[in-house]
Amino acid sequence: MRIRCACTRDAPDGAAAGRSAQALDDMLKRLRQLFGRSQAPLNDAQPPLDPQQFIYVMIPGDIQPLVRGERFEDPIADMLQAGALGSVSGGGSQLDEPYPDGRPRVAFCGIDIDVADRDRALGPLRAKLITLDVPDGTEIHYTVGDAMLLDRYVEGVWQECLPRSSKHPGFGV
Repeated sequence: MRIRCACTRDAPDGAAAGRSAQALDDMLKRLRQLFGRSQAPLNDAQPPLDPQQFIYVMIPGDIQPLVRGERFEDPIADMLQAGALGSVSGGGSQLDEPYPDGRPRVAFCGIDIDVADRDRALGPLRAKLITLDVPDGTEIHYTVGDAMLLDRYVEGVWQECLPRSSKHPGFGV
């Protein structure tokens, strides 16, 4: 009898690699919840998302899930907690075409942040991302009233309050 793992690298369309990356993201989210990295309960009954108090950080590049957690999510979570600004509530990776050898390639990663006061959290978040050496093209997505806005990091400077048309890949805000 042959047993085949769902995360094999020989899937013709890269679907197995995508499932593997998603499964890893889900597992890391649960571990962070268990060990205090998120205020979110373990069950799926969470309060509705308030777009005014939600920030999404999009970081371009092939940043694998474990690296995303160590390099970005954990330091951001620590900064938010220390300032009583909010918490990292999730994260994910958008897969790109796989490498020629079949390994998954990440186009960009995202970090979900729930904040108590969006305007008070944005400045420290921008500063923290600079200290974490984010690449050019990093974006912070947020909503003010009915306006969907973003801040984009370009050549060491944040371009702030730019209009955006893209929505969060999972929540649509």
